[in-house]
Parts: sequence; C-alpha cells; structure tokens
Amino acid sequence: MPTTFKGNFSATAIGSLPHTNVEAACELMFKSLPEIPCWPQLPKLSVREDMCIQYTEGLPCTVIDADGKTVNIDVSQDTSNALAGFYEVYLKNDPDLFKISPECAAGFYAMLDRLNKSSQKSLRALKGQVVGPITLAGSLKLSTGITALYSEEFFDVIIKLMVMKAYWQFTKLSQYGLPVIIFADEPYLTSFGSAFMNISRERAIGALNEVYEAVQSHGGLTGTHCCGNTDWAMLMESKVDIISFDAYEFMDKYLMYWREIQAFLDRGGYLAWGIVPTSPKVMNVSLNDLIKKLEEGIQFLINKGFSKTLIQERSIITPSCGTGTLTREEAERVMMLTHDLSLAIQYSAGHGCCSSA
Repeated sequence: MPTTFKGNFSATAIGSLPHTNVEAACELMFKSLPEIPCWPQLPKLSVREDMCIQYTEGLPCTVIDADGKTVNIDVSQDTSNALAGFYEVYLKNDPDLFKISPECAAGFYAMLDRLNKSSQKSLRALKGQVVGPITLAGSLKLSTGITALYSEEFFDVIIKLMVMKAYWQFTKLSQYGLPVIIFADEPYLTSFGSAFMNISRERAIGALNEVYEAVQSHGGLTGTHCCGNTDWAMLMESKVDIISFDAYEFMDKYLMYWREIQAFLDRGGYLAWGIVPTSPKVMNVSLNDLIKKLEEGIQFLINKGFSKTLIQERSIITPSCGTGTLTREEAERVMMLTHDLSLAIQYSAGHGCCSSA
C-alpha cells in the first residue's frame, strides 16, 4: 500500500449521482472533490448503470429480464462449459478482458477524458468503485430461486469477476501517477449475521480479501462502504484499507468499536467519515451542524487515547452514501457540503480544533 498517502480530511464520494448529463456529473465531482475525485455512477441515465447490473458484463449464464431492469442467472441448462470458459479467461489475468463498457459506466470514461485533457494540481488521489461481491451475489438470483450467494460455483465466479473489474479500473486510473483507491461497496453487509445472510464470517472476509488483494498487490488502496450498521469488527479484520461508514446516522454504533478502530488504524487503516446525510434531510442541515457532529466523533476517539495526528492523517470526508436516488438539487447540496466540510475541518485541524490526547 502507498504508505505516503495521508487522508488529512480530504473529500471523496461513494459514487452515484442523479444526473443524466455525463459532463455535468463529472464536473460536479471534480469541483466538489478537488483532492480525491471519483467517477460518477449514473443510474438515472441508464438502467445499465444500476450498481447490480453495471458490473455483470462477463458473468456467465446471465439473462436480462424483458424489462431490462433485472439480471438473473440461468442454471436450467448445463453450465459447465460456460463456467470453464469464464475461468479460462480469468486465468489469463488480463484486466482488459473484463473492462466495463461505456454503456455501463459513462462517467468512468468521462473522468478519464477529463484527466487526459487537463491536469489539476490539487489532485492527491483518484477513486474508483465496484459493487462488493457479497452484495452482488446476494442480489442476483439463480433460476432455481436461490441467490448466487448460496451457490458455491457462482459466488466464486462473482468474486473473481469483481476482482478483475477492480483490477481493470486500477490499471486505467493508475496511469496518472497518483495514488489510486478502489472501493468495493457492500450495502448488503447490513444483513450480515441475520437470517437474511447466512454465510460465515470467514467466507465473507475471504470474499472481500480477494478483491482487496487484487488492488493492493499492485500498490493501490482499497475501501468498503456500508451505508447501514454491520459487524464492523468483521470488516476491520479483513485486509481493507479504508472503512466508509454513515457517520451522520450511525456514528455512535461505529465508535462503539473504538478498540478495533485503534487496531485498524495501527495496522495502516483509514476512516471515511460519511458525515453529510444523503437523504432529504440534507436541505435542512447546516455546515456548522456537520462540523460540530464530526468534531464530537473525533473528540470521542481522542478521549480514548487516539493520537490527534493519527486521526487527521487517516481520515477522509464523504457523504453518508451515494446520491443517485436524490433530486439533483439535493445531490448537489450533498456534494458542496462535503467540499465545504472538508475545507473547514482541514482549517480547524491546522489550528488545533480538538484538544490533544
């Protein structure tokens, strides 16, 4: 991992926007995230940009429903040849064989185009994202009725597919000479440990680690976003570099794991504080409200003995989730509050906002 990277309360985002104009979405990302921009995922532009469809190109035995809004896996016929073909391509270890097409990620190509045309001196890192393998496998149904999460064959295929989608993005973003962060987003982890997600801790960690290692082995940083509450200790036991949590709604629940957070930071981990709400609440929240809430969370950790400097170096500011389901006005307020909060907390950190340990 590039240990020289410091978070320093820089801002990035989870990825989705409600925009249908690709250039406007990309412009918003670069304007509001001047240090760590990410490419915009645009589910309202095309159903193919839905997070559980966007990354399924190359998945064997898939069938897109007539309405075009659902992908399923057909196992009614012999799948052995299709699975053998997938592994044959996977073992070539060529990320270009698993590229995401412009039809599924227009914002990714817009980001590359912008980076190719102009350099932005404020850039400190670049961020990409894939859907996490657990969320994708938990969302895709086999024709037998079970989800792919409970099919040993197809769960493994989905893990390998996300490994290559993450690796492909890394190769494209790493050409600009900046640290590259690839997130594997796992909203499905809110069900971890419940009757809705009956897989073992070891299996969950193993699936995630395969994706992380594909990026880390080439010098990249990895992250996982979970927009609800989950078994955060499990996630911090994985090899992930950055944990993104909803600090607006669930800060208290996450900070309960302060001992595990200390160990996570000590091994080189980073926290992405999802402090800006991604609901209509954002229209009634002020910058000062968010500064106060974030500083309370930071102070809690300082009171537990955390180094103020360590927290600063290992902290990133983000919205609490994606903004794809919001109105454009709400999403743009989310992004600009994220930008303004990052600047405000960077200024405060430089002027001793919180008492030291």
